[in-house]
Amino acid sequence: MSDPEGTATASPAATEDPAQDDQKAASPSPALPDDPPALPGASASDDNSTTTDEGDDSDAEGGDQGGADALVKATLQKEEGNGHFKTGNWDEAARCYRRGTNRLKKVSGPGADPQVIALQLTLQTNLSMVLFKQSKYRASRDVASKALEIDPNHVKALYRRAVACRKMGDLEDAKKDLRVALTADVNNVACKKELAAIKKQVETANKEQKSALAKAFSSGGKSSFLYNDKEEEEKKKAQEKKEAEKKKQEAKAKRKQQWEDECVKRMAKGDDAISFDDWEKEREDKEKKEQKEREAKEKEERKKAAAARKAAKASSSNSSKGDDDDDDDELTEQELASLRGYKKTKDGRTTSYFTRELSEDEKQRIGDIAPKKLDSGAATPTLLSTSSSSSPTAVDGSTASRPSAWNQAGTWEEKDCTTWCQDALTTKLQSTIYSGGNGDGAVVAKITKVDELTGEGSVAIAGGKRRYIFDFHAKLKYEIASSSDPEAKTATGMVRLPDICSTHIDDDELEVVFDGSWKKAPSSQHAAAFTAARTDLGNALRSAVKEWVQDFNQQF
Repeated sequence: MSDPEGTATASPAATEDPAQDDQKAASPSPALPDDPPALPGASASDDNSTTTDEGDDSDAEGGDQGGADALVKATLQKEEGNGHFKTGNWDEAARCYRRGTNRLKKVSGPGADPQVIALQLTLQTNLSMVLFKQSKYRASRDVASKALEIDPNHVKALYRRAVACRKMGDLEDAKKDLRVALTADVNNVACKKELAAIKKQVETANKEQKSALAKAFSSGGKSSFLYNDKEEEEKKKAQEKKEAEKKKQEAKAKRKQQWEDECVKRMAKGDDAISFDDWEKEREDKEKKEQKEREAKEKEERKKAAAARKAAKASSSNSSKGDDDDDDDELTEQELASLRGYKKTKDGRTTSYFTRELSEDEKQRIGDIAPKKLDSGAATPTLLSTSSSSSPTAVDGSTASRPSAWNQAGTWEEKDCTTWCQDALTTKLQSTIYSGGNGDGAVVAKITKVDELTGEGSVAIAGGKRRYIFDFHAKLKYEIASSSDPEAKTATGMVRLPDICSTHIDDDELEVVFDGSWKKAPSSQHAAAFTAARTDLGNALRSAVKEWVQDFNQQF
């Protein structure tokens, strides 16, 4: 099958169809399998298998029973996602793979069962591929990075991240991942072809850039496009100069013809002929004299016109002076004529020509519409009243919210709660902490600072129902320390919550993104435990956001 760049992909490490993952046991390829070993007493591909939770309340098998149940449910989610993938339903396939990953959260981490790790890697790499199919290259890269946190040498995850990076234009990171993948699997054909395609792409880009630079700074008499505009401008000026010179010569030839005619007339009258230079000088003097006379005449006409306007203005001012003394609000006929598009109303106001005055009968019908103060005994209006036992009940059984006294019709009404939301959410996030693990793997992970929190929140009433609307983006600093080893190095980093939105606040949908690299990395001895604690801290953040949503609903 072909990868997104069109190169042939023969290795299972780059297989794009998740449904083919179940056949990898028969494949001679050295790539890692997508499916974990078969579960005892349950088949992931059995059509009669169920997802009932009848054994969840029993403690007979303890944690082993819960882990097996999670594996069965996660495997079923993977198979369902594979089915959606075959039909091209990317959204449902991605949703199934995410749910399968969430099923394994409680049984994953340091020391987890190999079956859990294998299935978790399968779900993550399949999800990365589906996101790539949806052209969500950044998300595809991030999901593949999560798989590499579990197994840094996982060939398929390295390949998935490489092709996503290539689509994003990050060719260096793509080459780096492919080299690591080939170190782990030197015979992987897909990785070899992808690396060769990237190298060819880089070479082609370098050649094009070199060719463009050579063209820009070409020599040997060839034109350079950097100076084309300058050359065109110089050619245009030379052409204009040539045409001007031609017109000048034509005009001079015409004048010489006129001079010759003038000489013939003079000789016919018995007068002496005149030289061309003398005739040219007489002509120029005559033209200058005529020009001065025209300018003087125009100047005189302008003076007369200005004097006439000044006299008319003085006459108009004297005639309207008496009327202005009697009534300053009365406009003269001349003023009314100048105010085009306006008119005078009966009460003396100057308004637009299109303003329509109400008749006396219409005023009586409308009545007094001046604003009036509410009675002192009336209830004080509030923008949004809190629900009470007397509030009406909505169709869905929830208690409907009352509109304010200003909005008895129950139409749209909204209250800005951004300040409260930011303060409350900051408090919740900054108090998030996770502690877990046993023995040397005991760790404590917590949020140390809310570095950035932007967005807005509000409560709206529409159709008698209350709606909580919010959309925030958070950037947090965290640290993870070993609770069993005080001498252990504390690790720090950044985590982002890019989409705390009221439209998808479910636990499965809330996105928690940790930066790919540690700001302060842990020691190699505690790296695995700290990485697992980082995942658990993300789950704790999701719980904190859900608690904040509940507080928001109770507060307003």
